[in-house]
Amino acid sequence: METILEQQRRYHEEKERLMDAKTKEMLHKKSTLRDQINSDHRTRAMLDRYMEVSANLRDSYEDKDGMRRDELAAISGPNEFAEFYNRLKQIKEFHRKHPNEVVKLSLIDNLVEFTDEEGYGRYLDLHDCYLKYINLKGAEKLEYITYLSSFDQLFDIPKDRKNAEYKK
Repeated sequence: METILEQQRRYHEEKERLMDAKTKEMLHKKSTLRDQINSDHRTRAMLDRYMEVSANLRDSYEDKDGMRRDELAAISGPNEFAEFYNRLKQIKEFHRKHPNEVVKLSLIDNLVEFTDEEGYGRYLDLHDCYLKYINLKGAEKLEYITYLSSFDQLFDIPKDRKNAEYKK
């Protein structure tokens, strides 16, 4: 089991690694739109993870359950050397049971799925939205071009048509 101090150390290390990776990602020159979009999504994922780790770290420093205080008392008490060697023994035992344990890297080539018509983010494909719209009860049947000129005018739709199916 990981101690609270080790968990905090791991969170600090992860924050530093995320910041370094985000910096490298932002400084790397992107040559295509696909590279730029994937880079933006990787950067956003790293930022979200950074915020999550920061929140976890803040919660662990608040020490609501008193575990951090107890652990600090245990390692700074009169028998700190016995505690140190006991923890070292636990670490060695763990590594003896799990030698050469490797963490899998998650390599994702394309982070976002686009249809062929969207040209990997260059265009907006509204065919699915159009098909759902024309299949709504009571909706007038429009041609696709007419739908494109009116799909964003939501204030023209009567309230009685804005039901649960509409919200999907």
